[in-house]
Amino acid sequence: MDKIKVRTDLIIESLEASGDTIHMNELQHTEELVHGMKINQVIINDEHGREIGKRAGTYVTIDTSAVNDHDHEQLLKIQKQIAIEIDKLLTKNQITEDSVGMIVGLGNDNVTPDSLGPNVIEQVFVTKHLFELHPESIDPKGFRPVCAMAPGVMGMTGIETAEIIDSVIDRIKPDFVIVVDALAAKSIKRVNTTIQLSDAGINPGSGVGNKRKELSKATLDIPVVTIGIPTVVDAVTITSETIDMIIKHIGHSLKNNRPSNRLVTSATPNKVDFSEQDVPDENVVRDLFGNIGLMSVEEKERLIFEVLTPQGLNMMVTPKEVDTNIVDLSHIVARGINLALHKNIN
Repeated sequence: MDKIKVRTDLIIESLEASGDTIHMNELQHTEELVHGMKINQVIINDEHGREIGKRAGTYVTIDTSAVNDHDHEQLLKIQKQIAIEIDKLLTKNQITEDSVGMIVGLGNDNVTPDSLGPNVIEQVFVTKHLFELHPESIDPKGFRPVCAMAPGVMGMTGIETAEIIDSVIDRIKPDFVIVVDALAAKSIKRVNTTIQLSDAGINPGSGVGNKRKELSKATLDIPVVTIGIPTVVDAVTITSETIDMIIKHIGHSLKNNRPSNRLVTSATPNKVDFSEQDVPDENVVRDLFGNIGLMSVEEKERLIFEVLTPQGLNMMVTPKEVDTNIVDLSHIVARGINLALHKNIN
């Protein structure tokens, strides 16, 4: 079966999906654990970028379960880490502490999983007007001129988002842009848990098949730092991963001598982090799922795609807790931006 196109905005997932052509040891890649957060940094060159359909640049991903766990203390650490990573990307692009910045929040405020960008814009600390109108009221050593905008989406404005941003940049003349957007993931485990920062730019809507004009240094002529968090995943992925988890659940139950004829052993079963070691014997898998259970991930996804797509059922799905998740995510991103751009903010 042919391989279907990976619907993801995350560089880590794109690299995993292209593991047969690109291996992590071929890239400039680091991974570290900081305050319970797994932080990956990978530098993509032009050649590798062409192979996986991503632009060359530095990509940083922060993985944490703090938002889903409502861990306030960990959320405070995340926002500080976001500030650190933003500062690194700005320094790499030779942005000084007095450079003028513009923050752009992409997305549709009327659609909750797509409202991350506009929600962040409501919470960032804008100062450009103070520098121009009341310079005596602000300390230039601890703050920088910052403006912000939420351009909306083409379906509401009738104007290509990139054209709006480019026009404002032409008039305001900032030294750099920070773009915030909700992304799409390929794995349900990465929804609301992975924060991606990059200086490679972004194509709004690419993960959900609604690719818009690119926003990058190449198109805007100034450095662009992007911050994105996946808030949706498609139905093909959910179905495929559910089948895999059921197989591992059964294998885990058999290994722990639980009744093999009961898939759920209690009304509220405990969460289990399944692994490949939980996959049962091939004969057990075949007995329960037939040949579908023995298919590779790519084969299962192709089959599910061929079943759902003609029926118009390959939906993009978001968690039921997305309302509260967006509140937490927008706060930590906005706070991280404020800490990075204004050194005197506590």
